[in-house]
Amino acid sequence: MQDVRNHLVAAMEALGDNDVSDAVIARAKVISDLAQTYTNTVKVEIEALRLAGAENRIPEVLEQHPVLPGAQS
Repeated sequence: MQDVRNHLVAAMEALGDNDVSDAVIARAKVISDLAQTYTNTVKVEIEALRLAGAENRIPEVLEQHPVLPGAQS
């Protein structure tokens, strides 16, 4: 989920430039659409866990994973 957040922030920062190209705007829209789809998928996973009686468990995608040395978090 952190990766999604990082991509959204990067897209927002790119949109803040004075000379934003049409390509940057189009890319930001695609990133936004993909992030919404990803978020909706996680919501479905959470609801499925709740219905299965595992509401105290979180989807694996939301779990913290150790960061490898040299990798960006």
